[in-house]
Amino acid sequence: MGSVSGITFDGVLMENVRNCIIIDQYYCMEKRCMNQSTAVHVTDVSYANVRGSYDVRSAPIHFACSDTVPCTNVTMSEVELLPFSGELVDDPFCWSAYGIQETPTIPPISCLQDGIPESLLDNPDLKCR
Repeated sequence: MGSVSGITFDGVLMENVRNCIIIDQYYCMEKRCMNQSTAVHVTDVSYANVRGSYDVRSAPIHFACSDTVPCTNVTMSEVELLPFSGELVDDPFCWSAYGIQETPTIPPISCLQDGIPESLLDNPDLKCR
């Protein structure tokens, strides 16, 4: 439990990178991790002026967020990620990720959802006391 907010990645240049842009609320360093129903609340994350190339063995954009505590207010602007070699992987992964594209991105990110999920509007654990 907890929260992470107000993170900005701006002016990032990368070459032949796996997992260029990733938020993973299910990350676990051990092989026998249980899938938890709660997660750290991730909100207000901005990716701006991110350019470079990626390794085509994995999608360059991966947002794996919790059903009960989705990622919110993820902002994408001026993101251009091309394959280092091979064909463009234009299938980003989004699960319970909410946000906007301020500009068209490469690859396109059509999987970000608009608005705020209802599960967060009524969650008393995420409100100031």
